[in-house]
Amino acid sequence: MTHDKVRRLDALASQLAESLMTAAICAQEIHAIVRTEIDDEMPAELGRCDCGCAHSLTQDKQRPLLDESTLSVIWNGKTLRLGHTLAFRLLARLARRPNQYVTHLDLLRDVWDNDDLATATIRSLVRELRSKLRLGGMTELAAAIRGHNGRYILVL
Repeated sequence: MTHDKVRRLDALASQLAESLMTAAICAQEIHAIVRTEIDDEMPAELGRCDCGCAHSLTQDKQRPLLDESTLSVIWNGKTLRLGHTLAFRLLARLARRPNQYVTHLDLLRDVWDNDDLATATIRSLVRELRSKLRLGGMTELAAAIRGHNGRYILVL
């Protein structure tokens, strides 16, 4: 194969890789929009467990604001930049539907885009997120992230 052909194949491979990454990002955004639409069908005052039962959860705390442009969380007058991290994605997923349990499988799909990771991975990230929130002066928000039997919830 000639040097020109090798260079051309290399350029085409780079273009293809870039297109595939763009497609993957688009697919993740579409997935997030669809999940939000599905979640929005349930009334906000109800939480839903794995078993499918609905139960009332009171909302007595301010809902955190997630700024996608700065990758920051704004809560009770404080701003904490989490950056483009899994911690930001985890908080965004939980905050999308506060007071609603999210299964570990849904978190693996929505945050990591991978069904095969161990649940210990989620626990580790939850610990990391709580620690960052506490260090940023958001102790109550950190305490509002709760886990039970492989499900997580942001209780507000």
